[in-house]
Amino acid sequence: MIRRACRTCRTMQDFVKLTEEERAAVRAERGRRHYVHDLWRCTAEGCAWYQPYLHTDGGGLLPERFRRQAATAEG
Repeated sequence: MIRRACRTCRTMQDFVKLTEEERAAVRAERGRRHYVHDLWRCTAEGCAWYQPYLHTDGGGLLPERFRRQAATAEG
């Protein structure tokens, strides 16, 4: 886990590496050759933002189903 500035939350948040399912969703959106092994996602409740390790450029939003998972996983 790392602490980074989240572009959608507009605060510092904890980030974790994308799961295999999340990486597959990014590849489906950006193309199968898109490099997904250095992408991290915000763990804030309801946030679906992901980004590369060192910067917010190259990030995006995961599909809506992952937003709901993040909200219930914190429980």
